[in-house]
Amino acid sequence: MLSKFSVKKPFTILVAIVLVIILGVVSFTRMTPDLLPSIELPYVIIMTTYAGATPEEVEEVVTKPIEQSMATISNIKSLRSVSQENYSLVILEFNDNVNMDSTKIDIRDGLNMLEGYWDDYVGTPYILNINPDILPVTVAAVDRAGMSVMELSTFIDEELLYQLEGTEGVASVSTSGMVMQTINVVISQSKID
Repeated sequence: MLSKFSVKKPFTILVAIVLVIILGVVSFTRMTPDLLPSIELPYVIIMTTYAGATPEEVEEVVTKPIEQSMATISNIKSLRSVSQENYSLVILEFNDNVNMDSTKIDIRDGLNMLEGYWDDYVGTPYILNINPDILPVTVAAVDRAGMSVMELSTFIDEELLYQLEGTEGVASVSTSGMVMQTINVVISQSKID
């Protein structure tokens, strides 16, 4: 049946094949290489530092006022907080249909009112949107022949990081597991005497 149609209408088949090729080329050129689609999750984390404070002080001075201020924002599904030594985390979960841009403005307004009452040791609150785009795209291990662990750490810190950050399309590069040389000085009380 298809073969009879192809023989009777060759021009129609030719046009259909050309259209499929054009659509394929257009689709391929506009295809993004993202592994994850851009998703806006309804979560916001507010991190505030309070240098030299105990968890109880952080709870009383920073966390509770932030919780009270955020409770007035609409469409909050849940509010959780963590008060640790030197910092506070407040985690806000919103309903799925909320506009996160206007919500972040409301959060910033609430925090601006609180900042005037805080001590100088309380840092500026940092608002972080939970987004899959902030996850690392690549995790790599580095090794180089003929270098010790100390030399390799210095090489990565002083040369490789700057080269990678200068590459087009790279937002940031972070390291972990670096080895740094430290010198411990132990003073002998008997020799001082």
